[in-house]
Order: sequence, then C-alpha cells, then structure tokens
Amino acid sequence: MVWVLSKPALSAVQGKSVRPDDTLFLAIHRDAVVADGHNDALTRTLGGEDLSIRTSRGHTDLARLREGGLDVQVFALYVNPSAKNPFRTVLRMLDTLHALAKRAGRILRVTRTSGEIQQAAAEGVIAAVASLEGGHAVGLSYPRILELYRRGVRIFGPTWSRGTPWASSSQEEAAGKRRGLTASGKRLVRAIDSLGMLIDISHAGPKTVEDILDIVHGPVIASHSSCAALCPSERNLTDAQIRALARRGGVVMINFCPGFLRSGGGSDAEAIRSFQRRLQSIGSGSKRFESRALEARDSLIAEARRRGLPTILDVADHIDHAVRIAGDEHVGLGSDFDGIDLTPVGLADVADLPFLTRELLRRGYPIESIRRILGGNLMRVFHEQCR
Repeated sequence: MVWVLSKPALSAVQGKSVRPDDTLFLAIHRDAVVADGHNDALTRTLGGEDLSIRTSRGHTDLARLREGGLDVQVFALYVNPSAKNPFRTVLRMLDTLHALAKRAGRILRVTRTSGEIQQAAAEGVIAAVASLEGGHAVGLSYPRILELYRRGVRIFGPTWSRGTPWASSSQEEAAGKRRGLTASGKRLVRAIDSLGMLIDISHAGPKTVEDILDIVHGPVIASHSSCAALCPSERNLTDAQIRALARRGGVVMINFCPGFLRSGGGSDAEAIRSFQRRLQSIGSGSKRFESRALEARDSLIAEARRRGLPTILDVADHIDHAVRIAGDEHVGLGSDFDGIDLTPVGLADVADLPFLTRELLRRGYPIESIRRILGGNLMRVFHEQCR
C-alpha cells in the first residue's frame, strides 16, 4: 500500500541538498501523509466546545488542523480515573467525535481501517482515529472493549499516569511498584491484539512494556513519548526500550511537552509564552512562510534556545536521537496537543507543524525519511494491525 503521493517536483530532488529556507519544505509537508499520534482536544468538547469553529483556545480546531497539513489525527479518549463513570464519559467523547465528523463531513471523517484512511487522504479529508488512553475506563471487561471497537476505537493504551489493578504505569514503577501485567492483564492485552487494535505503551511502566512486547503479535506504538537519554523522565523511553519497540516493528512518537524535551523545560512558563507571542506577531497564514518572516522566526527561536527554553529544535533533537537508535522507519510525531499546558517555542499549536518539516530538512534528512517520520511509519503499523 502506498501512503504518500508522488509528485514530480519532489521526485526530482530526492537525496539532493536544498537551501534551508527554500519553500520546498512546504511542498514536502503538503505532499506527505502527516499523522499525529496523540491529541487531547476531545476533552475540550466535554465542556461544550465546538472544534469545527476556529478559536484561539487550546491547540486544535479543524481550521488549524488544515493549516498544519494534518492528514491523520489520533484523538485520545482520556477520562480521569477518579471520574464517577469513566466508561460512560468515553462513550460521550466518542459521540462528540462522530458528531463533529458529521457536521464537517468534507473536512473530517472517523476512520477504522488503513483503507478508510487512504480513501480519506485521497479525498483531502482529515482521517480521525480514536484511541483509548487508560485501561481504567474499561477495567477487565472484554464486552466494553468490543463496544469501543464497534464504535471505531483502534488504539488501546493500558495505563495513564495512574495504572490499573492489572497494568502498572511508568509513574507507579518509578515509585518502586514494579508489577507489570497481571495474568488477567496479559489475557486482556492478547485479546485486544488479536482483535486488531494497536497497543500503545506510552504511560506504561518498564515491566508493563516488557510484558506487552513479550506477548503481542502485532507492532506496538508509543503514541506520545520522548527520549530518556536526552531528558530523564519516567515518561520517556530508554534507548533499550526504543530498540525493543523497533525490533517489533513499532514506532516511538515524540511528545512535544516541554518537560519531556528538556529537564526543567516547563519551569519558566511565562518566558515560553512570551516567545510564543512574539512569534505570533511575525505574521499569520501564508505570510509566516515568507523569507523575512522565516528569518525573524529563526532569530527568536535561537534566542529562546540560548536562554535554555524548550523549542522546536528540542523536538528535532529527540527525533534525531530516536532515529540514531532505531532508524527512521520507527519514529513519528505524538504532539500531546491539548493535553499539555505549555508547548515548545516554535510549535504553538497544530498549525505550526510545517515548521518541523522545515527543521528536519535543514538537518539534512532525505525527503523519504521525512515522509516516514511525518506519518508514513504510523500508517505502516496501522496497515499491519488495523486492516
């Protein structure tokens, strides 16, 4: 299955160096299938927000998804474990996603298979994929999992920061509670794998990750995790975990959370927000991509970097590291937009994603590698597991 459209203008420059500010990065971004493995915008819909209306709130709405060139957006179904009835709330979130797709049928479509995603991409429609974040919403109930599968959920994350009685989280294991999967948890994960859902190990503890990789047959993803070698955090993956994920054909998807990119990355929130405002003042829409605007943008980001603030350059650093460890076939993007309070300087929201493509091009990545990282790798594992 071919996941990227081929254009002669791009084929002619495969492997060739280009000027850093050449508008080729926009052509690459628009031509590639761009997929984000984790976005929490559906939590905003529970409060009554309509993502079909452009807004300055949060990091995501349909207008900004289109500006950011998103072809595939994974929407997380996250409910606080302390909620009175988390499963019912998950169903409400699914209802809002389907209702949003119905209102915006020419812009967004809920997809369940790789074929449906490819059809949406061919029609210029954003493919929405539903992902459960945290097994507490279903417990050990296979009928509930079947209900979510029937409603379109295709990615399953066994834990959140708080684990379940059958799977321990990274936070719990960092505190010394090394449990992994119980026997019941292993049976449930096997059932989910055989059903045709992707298992997501972000938030899972090291023993849980080890147990999952030992028992599943399909590829596994980390939908929003960065590299512990660059930023020590229990939420980030070690080099050994990244290699193990790659051996199973999986993908590590880099999280944009400042605290997972750089130690103490979110400690100066006001300085980060100040730089984001200064970047916004440069211009909007297509004017952001003019040479003078790009130069001003580079200058501000370099200044933020010198001050030790997390920037888009740190996201690219984590991509670089993961590629060195696992190869470019096993790295992707998992922004965590709308699930994080702060974003790195230069990646204010989903509309800024083309600038990450520009940074990868500036670092010398071949066009095919960029395409794989932007979305091709997630689409590969989705095709293998969710036909």
